[in-house]
Amino acid sequence: MSKIMLLFQYIHYRFYDFFRDRGDDTPEFTATLVLSLLQFLTLIDIVFAIQLLYYFPLPSKLYFLPLLLGIPVLNWFRFEKSFDIVELDEKWRREKFKKRLINGWLILIYLLLVLLFPVVLGILYPASARL
Repeated sequence: MSKIMLLFQYIHYRFYDFFRDRGDDTPEFTATLVLSLLQFLTLIDIVFAIQLLYYFPLPSKLYFLPLLLGIPVLNWFRFEKSFDIVELDEKWRREKFKKRLINGWLILIYLLLVLLFPVVLGILYPASARL
């Protein structure tokens, strides 16, 4: 398994664990949706960062729709179709507390960064100023 897939598996497990501990009825589905949002926003942020360096007009919002719909479907096949919490627990449950805490904070910071990056760009570089 590639390192990026292992990273996504870990993030999915941590979101699953978070929602399970809070009493969610379907924590694996919620974790898949949050991971999909994280992946989609990461791709959008990359497009915005490249546009910041090399200006080009952004395509219509409809061009992003296949990504918005496709990423959750791919994640469902990858993480939910044959969801085995026992396997994931065996792999990640024995993680040391300090490492688990640090990784949790890193995931939270990553989530905040991908959410706030487009907002900050919109404030610093309004669309009307770029025209």
